[in-house]
Amino acid sequence: MKEYKVTITPEALEDLNRYLSYLLFVKKSEQAYNAVLEDYYDTIDELSRVAGSLHLSSDPELSRRGLKEMFFIRHRYVMLYYIGGDEAVVVYIFHTLEDYRNKL
Repeated sequence: MKEYKVTITPEALEDLNRYLSYLLFVKKSEQAYNAVLEDYYDTIDELSRVAGSLHLSSDPELSRRGLKEMFFIRHRYVMLYYIGGDEAVVVYIFHTLEDYRNKL
């Protein structure tokens, strides 16, 4: 099975940090913060193994942009990424309750 190097863009890291900051400072839940962060790392690990096997997004606009979706394993977040050679490049991270398809 082919492994991909996973790269997180600064914008995607900013997205993740926004959600984590909300959990830690607004919701004041260190437990939720740690759970989502652990899930993020587990999802990145899984993405490195399955990135090439996932289909383009079913959303026409995301698909036109060449973006695929990888949902977090245990939480309601999604990474939007594209494949470039041996690399999976995560460009956005959203909560699935957001209308993220219309934010791009």
